[in-house]
Amino acid sequence: MTESQMEDLFDFYGYSTLYKRFRYPLFVSALLDESSTEELEDFFENFSFHDHQPLFDEFRYWFQYFLITRKSFHQEFGP
Repeated sequence: MTESQMEDLFDFYGYSTLYKRFRYPLFVSALLDESSTEELEDFFENFSFHDHQPLFDEFRYWFQYFLITRKSFHQEFGP
């Protein structure tokens, strides 16, 4: 996923401030480099950070948790 795609999705889901805080950690960690826009959209539709401002480590934890459970679900039940 490109940087502009990430920024657009964060903004669309109301997380533009979060993106500004996480821009550099996302780049350094390459957390979203291999992820698709669909995966990030699904994540934002299932997780909410509107009630608090997470640290990057918390965001990374929940995103990786989501990807693992999503992969397991698709392996078990199909696409």
